[in-house]
Amino acid sequence: MKIHVKKLHPLAKWPDRSSENAGGWDVFCVSIEQPEPDLIICKTGIAMRPADSNYKITLVPRSSLTKTGWIMQNSPGLGDPDYTGEYQFRFRALPIVKAYFGKRALKYPKSPFAPGDRIGQIYLEEIIPIEFEEVLDLPKTERGDGGFGSTGKQ
Repeated sequence: MKIHVKKLHPLAKWPDRSSENAGGWDVFCVSIEQPEPDLIICKTGIAMRPADSNYKITLVPRSSLTKTGWIMQNSPGLGDPDYTGEYQFRFRALPIVKAYFGKRALKYPKSPFAPGDRIGQIYLEEIIPIEFEEVLDLPKTERGDGGFGSTGKQ
């Protein structure tokens, strides 16, 4: 399977697979914008699209991000097969509440990102065409309409 890649920045790096059995390809940051204290936009400097339009590119954070106090917005991200713009990863900080002399203040963790860093991973997923069919009722199941946390309770 091929992904067509267009370099948009001279320092852009190709996605890299860190080991033979890695499920995703590391993506690198070429520039960083921080429009708000709790928002960071990492630009990759590349545009890409699957050669086969039956596939989409999925973007996920690296597992090491869990140590930083930052989360990837819209995770997992979805790169439609007809998107040809620059890929970006957007991160939000989880606020830290500090108490000072009876007053509460929000602080944000320091940015863990720098140009050249691996900022996330990508992988391909097949798009399976589906049809929605209206029915009058759904078959009965043991769970029924039990919601979040309903399957582990007596």
